Amino acid sequence: MGLVARVVEAAGIPTIYLSTGRDLTQQVLPPRAVFVNFPMGNPFGRAYDATMQRTILAHALAHAVNATEPGEMIDLPYDWGERILTIMELQEGWSASPPDPVTGKQPT
Repeated sequence: MGLVARVVEAAGIPTIYLSTGRDLTQQVLPPRAVFVNFPMGNPFGRAYDATMQRTILAHALAHAVNATEPGEMIDLPYDWGERILTIMELQEGWSASPPDPVTGKQPT
């Protein structure tokens, strides 16, 4: 999405990128970004927490207006409230299998 943001910006439309993946965001360098250390797919916080969602939206919009440097990213100080597990740590999540030695592909 950071690459799309650059194209949209080139057309004259300001963008703000809300990220839960700091390292990926730094690689694609969107015009301006806000990082929230929440699980992937939850950049505005937990479902039904309208207060937190509005607060994060307000921060993102303020950064869209106040950013002064291209590629500027700010970190928001919010805490998810519990340890965020990686996909490799989830009991019922995806688990990696060794690739097929002949094709190099992951088994399905």
